[in-house]
Amino acid sequence: MIRYHTTWVIMRQIVMLFGLFIWACSPGKEEITDLSAYFFQIDDFPSSGLTYSYANKLDSLADPEIWHFQKAGPGRMESINFGPGGNIVQQQYDRFVPNGVLTDSLVLFSTDSMSRPVRIPVKVISPNRFPFDADSTKVWLTHLDWYQPEDSLHIVLQRRRKFMGHVEWMDHGKPVPAIRFRTEDTFETESVGWTTSNWTGEEIYALHKGLVYYKRKISNELTLEFELQDH
Repeated sequence: MIRYHTTWVIMRQIVMLFGLFIWACSPGKEEITDLSAYFFQIDDFPSSGLTYSYANKLDSLADPEIWHFQKAGPGRMESINFGPGGNIVQQQYDRFVPNGVLTDSLVLFSTDSMSRPVRIPVKVISPNRFPFDADSTKVWLTHLDWYQPEDSLHIVLQRRRKFMGHVEWMDHGKPVPAIRFRTEDTFETESVGWTTSNWTGEEIYALHKGLVYYKRKISNELTLEFELQDH
């Protein structure tokens, strides 16, 4: 959830932007080079959509991250992130193209000092959300830019994803084929001059399930780690 100050709450919201692996590949198993089967399978969604709850692995008492995914038309997906009170805190629309998934639009939602709802449009400069190409030499950039309305704080997030190979993810004790991405984030804010921080992280996408695990190391004191629960 975004607030009007750059706090760890913003960090938590941002780690799921587009959104939500160092294991070796398993020998003797055929590896799929077209990664589309590891993203959300919108044509298989129920008519009501698909809701995922991601548990905080580092704080069992913390609220989970709730995301609802819905087919929004041929080759299009809507993703909505709900806050603890059930209010919408993020909404985005993605488009499936032959070589991956691109973000067409993204909006954040917050409240001002008078508890009034505020809509925060995000400028999508580089739209890459998920590549279908398993080439580990390539880096896929997501670049987002927005302003917090009340204090006009300028925020820029650049996330670079790199495919790191095939892994396994445990689903009720059963190993499921999965893939791992490494992420490197640059998070910049501008008020009086620029402040920059760099994050590292990883994401796991399971076959036919989409994003099932993600981790962001914000600093030595703050790490965010979430995994799909009740799957």
